[in-house]
Amino acid sequence: MVDETPSLGGSVVALLEADGLAVRRFADLHGAESYHTGAGGSHPVVVVASNAHYCPSASRWALGALRDADLVVVGTRDPALRSAGRLHVVRLPLEPQNLLELVRDLLGDASSVSPKPA
Repeated sequence: MVDETPSLGGSVVALLEADGLAVRRFADLHGAESYHTGAGGSHPVVVVASNAHYCPSASRWALGALRDADLVVVGTRDPALRSAGRLHVVRLPLEPQNLLELVRDLLGDASSVSPKPA
């Protein structure tokens, strides 16, 4: 979880954790990328809480270490930011069940992908 908007991020984390999902929080995408690089594991979904008119994480994500993960941006007010490919935009007001289903589906898709041969 990237907390571009910490108050919204806190609510999203509480929702995800209440549904049984493990969540790590970062202040920005750079922190999440650093963790990802150091942990060396698979991180198939990154959720960003951002209710601003511009989402820095969305513009940087495709260029960084987490570009292979799905990105879910919750709350953005950027009218130009739209769901496409592995970018998923969830507008406010938040429908909690829809967000949980989206994240669960993305995690399920990631876990069903066979590892690439070495």
